[in-house]
Amino acid sequence: MLLLRYIFLVWLAAFTLSACTGSDDAESISKTQKYYFVESLKTVETAGRQLQNPALKADELKTALANMDEGLKLAFQVKADFLDQLDPRLSKNYQRYFVKGIESYRLGIEARDSAEQQQGLKLLSQWAMFWSEAKQPVNAKLQAP
Repeated sequence: MLLLRYIFLVWLAAFTLSACTGSDDAESISKTQKYYFVESLKTVETAGRQLQNPALKADELKTALANMDEGLKLAFQVKADFLDQLDPRLSKNYQRYFVKGIESYRLGIEARDSAEQQQGLKLLSQWAMFWSEAKQPVNAKLQAP
């Protein structure tokens, strides 16, 4: 019982501290979210370029897949409410097309399942169509102070 009280008090202190933080924390969160979002896009794009090499060697494939995994890891850190601030459609499309596309493509490679890879590429293509339209206004908001 004493342990439960201690855990509750620690939780309460952490909650109170987080509730009392000012705009610096909000700005820090925003900067962190910007980093996760932008780096996820860059890292996956780099992996995609690497995978387009027709003479891809085993070590280059391993590097490309590691980049894709890192991009996906970063993508999982991006919060929906942050994306909604940038564009009301961004959160939904980011999850539906970008994240799911990477997951499907990556799983397809691991399982040597070309249908799964194609599904991933289809989703990523839909992301690319959306992103080509949304990129400029979103980037403008990301650059704003």
